[in-house]
Amino acid sequence: MNFKLIMMFFMFACSAHAVQFDVAQPIWTTAEKGEINSSVAFTTHFEWDGKAALKLRLAGCSIFKVFVNGEFAAYGPARGPHGWFRMDEWDLSRVAHKGDNHLKIVGVAYNTTTYYIIEHEPFLQAEVLADGKVVRSTGDGKWKASFTDRVRKTQRYSLQRSQSEVYEVSRQSRESLTITNCPAVKLLERGAPYPTFEMDRSYRPTDLLCVTLRTGALGKAPKLWDERSSFVGRTYNTSELKHIPSVDWWKRTIKPMAKVEGNMAKIDATHGVRYEGAVNNTGFLRLKVKVMKPGRLLVGFDEILVNGKLDFLKRFGCNNIVLWDVTEPGEYDFESFEPYTFKFAEVIMLEGAATVEKLEMRTYKNPNATRACMLKDLADRKIFEAARETFAQNAVDVFTDCPSRERAPWLCDSYFTGPAEHFFTGKNEMERTFLRNFAIAEEFPHLPEGMVPMCYPSDHISKNFIPNWSMWFILEIANYFDRTGDRETVDLLRPRVEGLLKFYAQYLNADGALENLPAWVFVEWSHANDPKLVKDGVNWPSNMTYADVLAKAARLYNRPELAEQSKNLKSLIRKRAYDGVWFRDNAKHPDVTETCQYYAFFHGIATPKSHPELWKKLTKEFGPERQAKGLYKDVWPSNAFIGNLLRLIVLKREGHDDQVAREIRGYYLKMAKSTGTLWEHDRPEASCNHAFASALAILLQADFDTYFAAKE
Repeated sequence: MNFKLIMMFFMFACSAHAVQFDVAQPIWTTAEKGEINSSVAFTTHFEWDGKAALKLRLAGCSIFKVFVNGEFAAYGPARGPHGWFRMDEWDLSRVAHKGDNHLKIVGVAYNTTTYYIIEHEPFLQAEVLADGKVVRSTGDGKWKASFTDRVRKTQRYSLQRSQSEVYEVSRQSRESLTITNCPAVKLLERGAPYPTFEMDRSYRPTDLLCVTLRTGALGKAPKLWDERSSFVGRTYNTSELKHIPSVDWWKRTIKPMAKVEGNMAKIDATHGVRYEGAVNNTGFLRLKVKVMKPGRLLVGFDEILVNGKLDFLKRFGCNNIVLWDVTEPGEYDFESFEPYTFKFAEVIMLEGAATVEKLEMRTYKNPNATRACMLKDLADRKIFEAARETFAQNAVDVFTDCPSRERAPWLCDSYFTGPAEHFFTGKNEMERTFLRNFAIAEEFPHLPEGMVPMCYPSDHISKNFIPNWSMWFILEIANYFDRTGDRETVDLLRPRVEGLLKFYAQYLNADGALENLPAWVFVEWSHANDPKLVKDGVNWPSNMTYADVLAKAARLYNRPELAEQSKNLKSLIRKRAYDGVWFRDNAKHPDVTETCQYYAFFHGIATPKSHPELWKKLTKEFGPERQAKGLYKDVWPSNAFIGNLLRLIVLKREGHDDQVAREIRGYYLKMAKSTGTLWEHDRPEASCNHAFASALAILLQADFDTYFAAKE
């Protein structure tokens, strides 16, 4: 380890608010060690006088749900970087009562690589404190452990997340497991607000469903993310699985047959029920059912309907299904272990019969997004609220790109989510934690020297990375500093920035431009990301970003030679990429994309003064209606991520406030009306709830310069 990294770790230890337990020791069971998706319930009792302050400290891996006297109390802990774990502190007084209290902590050890949770040996470390004194702690010998109803061998939920949820529901007590102590770990404070887990009871039954088995040649069954197709982390082969809900769903035709009358619906092997919520929301799926005849009950869900039906297997490529295999009649209250994102849900049974009495959601959102909407136009207000929802659902314990498919802390998204946090909450505590995760990590396994992960905390055994996202990382540091003045965090991150600058230097050609960047070069979701444009030689949008990075790094760390390098590269881009009419994307190929033009203006390569004719075209003839009007068909259109947003930011920067508001309605009102959240693409073909778009609220209502870094 070099001297600079040693100093960085020392600085972090002095400033990162490391924490520790008073008494608790990390524990786990000796059963199923190393197995994927092992779920264990730890139980104990504690006494409380009903008056003293009562809290639970909790850390662990992978993820935990806490219940006191059968009532839900907490979910966590927050995620931390490699080698460190975050400690949550939860108030238990709401769910505890005077006298003896039963505490259950249910943990899932995923034991597989994801973009969602860092892989590590499972452990639980927890202690209950009353009036500051420990009354129960892991390692005190007064805990019991047993497996839960959750089935271990299931399909992966998605490429980026771990296993999907399947339960074999039993009311019989489970055999006790042996508890053992685990190695000590380093701990950090949570660094994020605590969600309030409010109930969304807006979900209403809308349609009775006709469920029939498909006949004839069905084609190839979906094998979502089995051992052969998941290159991110370990999972189970389809041949090992007892339950395959995705195939069960795929084998059935499910379509509306009548409207629901009342609040309850009877379901069986041929009938189901559809629910619709007020908005596309994120949280824990809750279901109340009365089972008359035992059988397998499935709940499928998605953010949007496609041609009037749920089509998540094709549209989204995720196992948006939870299965409960119920073996006894009775009344049941089910709740998913993990949070999911949906506006629509359908409940069916593969066999058996039941009455669905209620479907609702325990939400999992940032509670501090309280900025008042001051806009008068109703369309603008609707988009504003959709931006708020999008932010709140993507900023709980860390910034995420989407709360559904990945729940992963991606760079570039975070460049825009950071200002949104400042706008909606009035502070940047989560962005500070997000950035410092990159500083404290002792290493980034599987990545080349100097490179940072494209999303973090996460694991990247595929050795993939996005060099462009590391550039947006540096731009975010500069933006963050301009908003907060947090010099300490900027200095902590200096070794990472310098490592990246050395990495980029390996790919500079004789002209001083980046050429043939490695791995996943990403500009945006459009033709601008065609492989020949981003990978074959010199990609100009990548170089535009790099030129901006050099200027920002020069300012942040007093490196005047970087400023000169930036100046020279910008001059080169103006000479080589601009053909007199458009900025071209690649030095070899003639393709012109709309997005490349926005990169040029966003990163200060072009200005309205330096390129007035191009600016006039972009402001007068481009925008949400350009394609419908058939204008400039030889210029490939932008998409929502990130070309359209860059356009809006550039227009706002130049004072075109009215045009920005008008175009935001053109691009985003359809999203706000449809899902109440803002999408990854300009069509509902991927995530319909993507963090970067929450920055639109700033463009509609706020002083732009307060939230986005100024041009160099």
